[in-house]
Amino acid sequence: MKTASICITAALLCALLAACGPTAPAEERIRARIESMQSALEDKNARAFMAPVAEDFSAATRNLDRRAARLLLRREMLAHDSLKARLIDIEVQLEGDDRATATMQAVTTGGSGLIPDTGGWYRLTTGWRLDDDEWMLVSARWQRVAGR
Repeated sequence: MKTASICITAALLCALLAACGPTAPAEERIRARIESMQSALEDKNARAFMAPVAEDFSAATRNLDRRAARLLLRREMLAHDSLKARLIDIEVQLEGDDRATATMQAVTTGGSGLIPDTGGWYRLTTGWRLDDDEWMLVSARWQRVAGR
């Protein structure tokens, strides 16, 4: 019994110390935000996908604001039973303490059956801003490399 309470106390102490430790580096936090957006897309969870998108977001490629981006996302989610995005070569460059640029390549697929019927390969550049200790997506630009 005494051993169990010592183990529980030690586990709680470790959890407390981990919570009080330094925050992850900015690059890791931005990558985590990008990966959470990728997962949300595949789960068809538009709300979770849009969570890190700032209110003043703009996408230069299609002249989209946050609202238009959300509507485009919903349209794609309704049009496809399955959406997938494979992100490759994510590179994060810090620009001061509160700005960053993340570049990556994305292979996207969508479909209604076992085999995707649409897909594309894109080169993306995204802009990030630190707001209240959260990295928020403020801009995006993409270029189709291949696909339809």
